[in-house]
Amino acid sequence: MPLEGVSDAGRSKKRIRTAAIFCLTVACVAGRRPTPFAADIAPQGHVLEDFEGYALHTFPPKWCVHNDEARKIYRIETENDNRFLHAHAEKQSVLIGLEHIFDPSKQRCLHWRWRIHARPPAVDERMPESHDAAAQVYVIFDNQYLPRVIKYIWSATLPIGTRFTHPLYLRGRAIVLRSGSSKVGEWFRETASFYEDYKNLFGEEPWRVQGIGILIQLRFDQKPRHRRL
Repeated sequence: MPLEGVSDAGRSKKRIRTAAIFCLTVACVAGRRPTPFAADIAPQGHVLEDFEGYALHTFPPKWCVHNDEARKIYRIETENDNRFLHAHAEKQSVLIGLEHIFDPSKQRCLHWRWRIHARPPAVDERMPESHDAAAQVYVIFDNQYLPRVIKYIWSATLPIGTRFTHPLYLRGRAIVLRSGSSKVGEWFRETASFYEDYKNLFGEEPWRVQGIGILIQLRFDQKPRHRRL
């Protein structure tokens, strides 16, 4: 999932635009033939989402939303023949989800690419009053009513490998995969071994995965952000 942020020339210099591009795959699942972009990440994987099949400047209809606010924040864009999900939030926290129910003991990893072009706000995501992150990918387990959740984040300041309980949701855990603003503008490939992570974080085998979520969150730093997913 790539994230990119660029300065907003039409606003205050202190304001930031951030963007993220996401291509999501689950390893070792039979499925449709991947696009070159997705196959490059996980050649043997089943493509959950590559954003290639949607019209430009629209919200991807396969993704679930709680209200129409998300449809104003997320839209399909393109860059170098690759389509991605662009997001813009201002004092908002908007999660979208892709339902995909499967046995995590048989399909254990999630792969994606992401990048950023601007440093995330310098906050501590472990604190309830400041848990914004540059980008977040969720794996949702057990059920859709009171799920357990692991979110993988690009943190502003926390070291890579940091693990913590979500400050506002006790059934949630977070793992820092990227941190700070080093190598901004470059793509990074990620592999999340969510099956092993669940066992380590919760101390037992996971139930079925319910789906995947992407979150753009901007509530605590007062700076508009743009993302491409």
